Amino acid sequence: MKFEEFDQYSEDMLMAQYDVSNIITHELMKGEVREDFLITTLESCSEPKPYFVKGTLSDGVDDAGQLDIILCRPYSHIRRLGTQCFVSKDDSLCVIEVKGNCTGKDLKKAMLKAVTIRNIQGQSTPLYGVVCYKVALELQTIMNRFGFTFDGVNYTYFDNATIPNEIETDWRAIEYLDLDFFVSLEEGKKVFLRKYEISPGKYRFIRSVQSPLIKDLFSMMRSLWITANQQPVP
Repeated sequence: MKFEEFDQYSEDMLMAQYDVSNIITHELMKGEVREDFLITTLESCSEPKPYFVKGTLSDGVDDAGQLDIILCRPYSHIRRLGTQCFVSKDDSLCVIEVKGNCTGKDLKKAMLKAVTIRNIQGQSTPLYGVVCYKVALELQTIMNRFGFTFDGVNYTYFDNATIPNEIETDWRAIEYLDLDFFVSLEEGKKVFLRKYEISPGKYRFIRSVQSPLIKDLFSMMRSLWITANQQPVP
């Protein structure tokens, strides 16, 4: 389909830009360039464009520290300091942590950041997750840590929490339950995992099988942005 060609082009361009940006030796500058390119790519999912900024979330007293990408609500009151922005927690829809080569330590740090964001005062909490170009973990390790088990017979991953009548004590533990999503764009390790509520107060992750993978990232951003646009202007 023609639409899928556009999505594949967008995903391929992201990975190509990641490879080209490796010539930049200044790590902070390289990270900024990659974040800017990802923002430009995500903006293409909707017209009018979703509003992304870089900076931090705050309740006026405490803040979440440096955040890579923030998807803001329409009509947000953005406080700008150069290229960085102070955003009210209630004005944010989603926060994306961008990693060039994601490690287990990076995911643990992301977990702590998720808790920090949740503890900031506000009436709502944005989605928070990680998008990485490469990942320094095997695919099976990633899936195991998000609650999945490998089926060696069918060569698929499954979550035994979805098996009818499976008792909860037998569910595989999830190490990164404070994350709302995890995306790896690396060839051979492509994965989009999104948290959902399997029963009241109980959460698991579901793996998308769409290709190209960026379709799900576009869909998530578009859904958040359009829903917020349909709400009454504050």
